[in-house]
Amino acid sequence: MSAVRALALALLHIIFIYIQRSIDACNSYWMRVVRRRRMLRKSLALRCIPPPLWRTRRTAMNRARFLAVAGIRVPRRYWIYPRSRDWWDNFVTAIWDDQLWIENFRMTRETFNELVHSIGHRLSRQRTRLRNPISVEMRVAIALWYLANCSTYRQCMNQFGVGISTVAGIVLEVCLAIELELLSRVVCLGPDVARIMSGFQKLGFPHCIGAVDGTHVAICKFKGRGREYINRKKFNSILIQGTVDHTGRFIDAEVGWSGRNHDAFVFVNSAICTAMDAGVFVPGNPSLTIEGVTVPPLIISDAAYPMRRWLMKPFNRPHTPAEAYFDRCLTRARTIVERCFGRLKGRWRCLRSQLMVAEENVTCIATACVVLHNICELKGHGIPEDDSPVRPVEVDEESLELPVGDRRHREEGKLVRDALARHMFRNREI
Repeated sequence: MSAVRALALALLHIIFIYIQRSIDACNSYWMRVVRRRRMLRKSLALRCIPPPLWRTRRTAMNRARFLAVAGIRVPRRYWIYPRSRDWWDNFVTAIWDDQLWIENFRMTRETFNELVHSIGHRLSRQRTRLRNPISVEMRVAIALWYLANCSTYRQCMNQFGVGISTVAGIVLEVCLAIELELLSRVVCLGPDVARIMSGFQKLGFPHCIGAVDGTHVAICKFKGRGREYINRKKFNSILIQGTVDHTGRFIDAEVGWSGRNHDAFVFVNSAICTAMDAGVFVPGNPSLTIEGVTVPPLIISDAAYPMRRWLMKPFNRPHTPAEAYFDRCLTRARTIVERCFGRLKGRWRCLRSQLMVAEENVTCIATACVVLHNICELKGHGIPEDDSPVRPVEVDEESLELPVGDRRHREEGKLVRDALARHMFRNREI
């Protein structure tokens, strides 16, 4: 009897434990149901709160996390938010004439179509069953509108009827395509060097192929790297060093150096300086012999740049009439690069104000503006009257202690400058 009794007690104990665990499981399930109902009531109550509470990005993210934890699936209201593209489809492409195209996109419809044809293969997207892609023409127009009208991504979104993230991606894609496809073809010296030298000869400076200078483009403060881009004007910027011909067209451009750097430092470390030192930038490297001194093709600059045998800068403190005459001729010819920067910023107004883009995208946008400037100059497109050229932001000229290796360049440059000054003074028009 004792064994049977022990077995019965064991069975009863097992049954009791099973019933107790079943009750605990039921209680747990019921508590989860009650908790979910409470959270559902809270979420429904939160939906009744006026919209301004949910406008900030952080609040919207917190709300999304809350609904995800609560297990509440909120269905999408729209797959694509409905926006109107009537302005682009029915007005710009159908009604606008060339004058309106130049005022808003800085180029005529014909030039716009040529640009689309040049970079279209990098911008075309595949059609899917879900949606049709944005056309290449509209992508290029969005980028040009942003660059020319100093607009924000949000303004472009409302203008063209696309999403704000779509605008940001399109602007960068188009600028990158312009840089990859057109930079080497448009920003170059070209084979007609004699025409450029003749143009500078008419401006008063002989045997010259270009004028070099730099300008600042304001940028936003990058997180953790703000002090690296602060220039002498006490704002964050990058430098555009441009070398232009007698018509104001860029033949070389160095973009992306920090505004903290001096113009001379950027120039010495640029590709054009290396090429001119090697004598390979100008095809054939034609030279003149003046008073026994060999004069290579010349580039003119202001006093902030270092002396080279091919880089002419003013005397600043002329002691003879020949030196004073040389300074006047050089200054008159060098103004072409200042006017070029003025037209660049007057045409592409995004360079006037602060570029609110990421650090890795600043150089791409500025380079695209330089390429598009050359295209507009070659086509003869002017600048609208309300976008008159502005004076570029320049740094103050500072005296530099040149390294020992630059003393040879300085002495060679002085020999060329003195011989050229005497030659120009003797052959001046009286």
